Parts: sequence; structure tokens; C-alpha cells
Amino acid sequence: MKEHFIKKIKLQGPITIADYMSDCLLAPKYGYYNRNNIIGAKGDFITSPEISQIFGELVGLAFVDFWYKCNKPDSPILIDIGGGRGTMMKDALRAINNVDKILSKKIQPIFIEASSKLSEEQKLNVPKSVSFTDINDIPKGFTMLYANEFFDALPIHQFIKVNDKWHERLIDIDSKNDLRFIHDINPSPYEYILPEYLKNNVIIEFSPAIVNITTSIIKKVLEQRGAFLIIDYALDKKDLYGSFQAVKEHKYINPLLYPGECDLSTKVDFALIKNIAKELKAYVYGPIKQNIFLKNLGIDIRCEQLIKNNPNKKEEILNDYYRLISNDKMGSLFEAIIITSEEKLQPAGFQNA
Repeated sequence: MKEHFIKKIKLQGPITIADYMSDCLLAPKYGYYNRNNIIGAKGDFITSPEISQIFGELVGLAFVDFWYKCNKPDSPILIDIGGGRGTMMKDALRAINNVDKILSKKIQPIFIEASSKLSEEQKLNVPKSVSFTDINDIPKGFTMLYANEFFDALPIHQFIKVNDKWHERLIDIDSKNDLRFIHDINPSPYEYILPEYLKNNVIIEFSPAIVNITTSIIKKVLEQRGAFLIIDYALDKKDLYGSFQAVKEHKYINPLLYPGECDLSTKVDFALIKNIAKELKAYVYGPIKQNIFLKNLGIDIRCEQLIKNNPNKKEEILNDYYRLISNDKMGSLFEAIIITSEEKLQPAGFQNA
């Protein structure tokens, strides 16, 4: 894809980081998410559902609890947005079936997926699922959605402060045709949209895609009743220089080095998502750290059950458990937030959140 960007930049000039991310990840022929074997130990990165079955099981049971608290509405649908290989949905549905076979028969699993390659894998893992590329195609029904490590892959724009003015950070080519970062000569006309709480940063990241998708999903939840759970890398106060990063073979690399051959992501601005939900008059719980969320859902009890049923796998189960909840692993790097249509209804996992 490097040749693609060289031609594109020579033809139209420097491009935004958002354009770069979109092409790298989702180009039909050479996009990263249309490559084989990108997720897992032998791929470039691994997600929580791929680490342990407990992750998807607990999320599935949390939605069962929510459905009960809402008095078991008709036409329940469970939607995974950007669901990887479908592992999380498979685990969630198995857990749902174990506790309520009536709900298991009623529930319609749906994937929202832009990658044709991943969509094929999802169908293999969850044969009764249906797949859409557009959130607006979600059918009518009691809408239970989750997005695990989805928002971190949405394209972002970066802005850098120069002489007290915010300029957009762009990608250009140098004399050797290597990709490099520059910034727009002129101050950005979009300075007014940048969140005030980020203006002490050296680099601000802002994603119109997150705003648009979050708004569409919340409106759908409010219209049809339901809940929307988001779990992802969380932007924090230490990320003064932004968080745009690339991972290849489980190692961080220069994001401009291997376009289309590595995973690109940024940390998610949960404050932005929370503000959007409140503006739309939805009910918000969180964000809270992933380890608190999972412990509230009973990860310790489920881990003990797995060890009891599989004593020969005790070490493996415990290693996976600590990877999900340890502060120096995924436990505090990831956060969870849930947005619902229901007033005064405490979702499972968000006690006192």
C-alpha cells in the first residue's frame, strides 16, 4: 500500500491521518482487516475474547440480566460491532443458552462488519447470525449492542499547536518517497470542534467517525429500547502527544512504516462518548476500568469453576485471568461504559458507576 499512498499524495497533496487509517485498514484489496490471520497468538494482536472464553460469557450474561430487568421484551437482538472472528459472540450465546434456553431461541445475533474476510469467519463461528455493514440496517427489536476494541480502530484527525494556533497534522512524502508527518501551514478551521478538556495537550486527537457512529447507535437504542456496551483502550491524561500507534507481530512499530501490513489504532476518548450520550438524554454508567467491570460480573467465580472443571489447565486459565484483570496488562488500560434507554436501571457490572 505504500505505492498507493505515494501516488495519492503526489496527485492530491498531503493526506489526513483519518484518510491514512481508513485506507490502511479497510481498502478492499490490500486493507489490513482483509488479510488472513491477523488476530491471535500467531497474528499481530490479540483481543480479550481471544484470550479467555470468560470475557464473552460474562458480557452475554450481563445482557441476560439487562433483558430480565426490562421485563423480557419481545424480539431481542444481540449485536456485535466490529466482532473480529466472532469468538465473543459465540461465547456470549453459549452462556445465554446455559441460563435461559427460551431467550437463546428468541435472540437474533447480528454482526456489523466492514471486512468481508472477518464477516466470513463470523458466519463460520455463529452460523445463525446475520451481518450488515451499516448500523442503520439494524432491524427492529430490543437492541443489545456491544463494541469491544472497535472504536480504537476508527479514523482520527490529529491537531498540533503551533504559535498558539491548532494546525492539522498530515502525512506527506519526503525526497526518498518515505512517508512522514507534517502539519498544515494554515491553522485549522475546525479548532472550534476540539474538546476544551484536551486543549492542554501537545497533540489533540478527534474522531468525527466516533461522534457520528455513537450518535446513530444511541438514537437506535433510545428508539427501540436497549443498551450499548463499549469496552476499549481509554485515552488518559498522560496521552499529551496523542495515542496513534501501530502493532505488528505483537510489537509496537512506526505507524508509517508498513501501511496495510499492521494494525493501526488510537485510545478512545470516553469523555466524548459520555458527553454525546448525555446530550441525547440517554442514561450512562461508567466509564470504569475493565478489571472492576469484570470483577463486578463475577470473573473470579467463573475462573474457579473453569479450574474445577479443567484442573489440568489451571495455569493457563490463571494466566489468561491475570492478563484480563492485572493493572499492568489489560485491566486498567481498558475501560467500559454502558449507555441505556432505561431510567433507574442499574446494569450488571456497573455497581456504583
